[in-house]
Amino acid sequence: MKSLFSVILFIFTFCAWGQGYVTKINNSRQILARVNEQKGFMVDTMVMIVSAREGRVVAFGKIHDFKMKDLDIIAKIDITEILDNSLILIDDEVEALDYQNFERRKLPGFNSVTLKGSHKIPSQYKELAYMGVFSSDGHTLDKNEFLISPFQIQYGINDNISVKIVNALFLDGYVNTGGKVRIVNNKYAKITLNTFGAYKLQSQDWIGQFGGILTMPSNAKFQTHWMANFTFDPQFEEAHATKSLGLYQDSDIRSITEYITDSWNRVLWGPTYNVKLQTFGGTLSYMWIWDSFHMSLGLATKNFADLNFGRESYYYVYDFFWRF
Repeated sequence: MKSLFSVILFIFTFCAWGQGYVTKINNSRQILARVNEQKGFMVDTMVMIVSAREGRVVAFGKIHDFKMKDLDIIAKIDITEILDNSLILIDDEVEALDYQNFERRKLPGFNSVTLKGSHKIPSQYKELAYMGVFSSDGHTLDKNEFLISPFQIQYGINDNISVKIVNALFLDGYVNTGGKVRIVNNKYAKITLNTFGAYKLQSQDWIGQFGGILTMPSNAKFQTHWMANFTFDPQFEEAHATKSLGLYQDSDIRSITEYITDSWNRVLWGPTYNVKLQTFGGTLSYMWIWDSFHMSLGLATKNFADLNFGRESYYYVYDFFWRF
């Protein structure tokens, strides 16, 4: 009878606590937690710590290793981020970081916990693959994932390689293709290189572009992207794509600061150095993100010193696309 009671108590405990709970606080950066092996916990699994009293997320962490203690599975968790100077207490809940828990807990947006690896994850929980009105590529898409806009189509061959075509050039007779490859992805930096080429047989006009993005370590609400895009066009003055269509006109170097709001939308801003004009400009935009649809509006300029409104000074910008 006593054994049966112990089993019932064990089952009731995990039903009540869900995936796990804190049993010991080693220090401000490490805790121990009793976890349920059936919930998919593994070494390096990202977790969130939920206050047992308030029901809100107070910290994020990563499982360092496991050990058995009196038939219990104890996970050693390294704390990676504490929210709003919150305290982690004994009996606080431990849950895996996945988008179902994001939605259930109404988790506010944080760069350090964006997800990757499945095209089924809603887009607002992922890092950006395209910067919207900045017309700059971000990092690669997930495997078998699409990004579609009136301007371009991108496809993820795998998690580290994506390809694209530019619709406007294709419809104007330019055979074109581009790609991007993620070459570094760790806690110190993320680096993705991109390249693009287009050729029009009738006019023998070709365009080439090469660039890349460096994203510094994510932390809390902010992260910074450093980008360079260099355009090569031997027939620039007569090129219909760069002159009439207004595509790939300038090489530039820029930085973009990304802020994730509590609702997982993005505020993006940053300066741009235009290599051809030798001027400093910039862009400020707000991007709304739903499960797959993105829409951004903003204000841009090629030259901060020119205070007029127009395509060569200050102008409004917008963009929209789907990612699925």
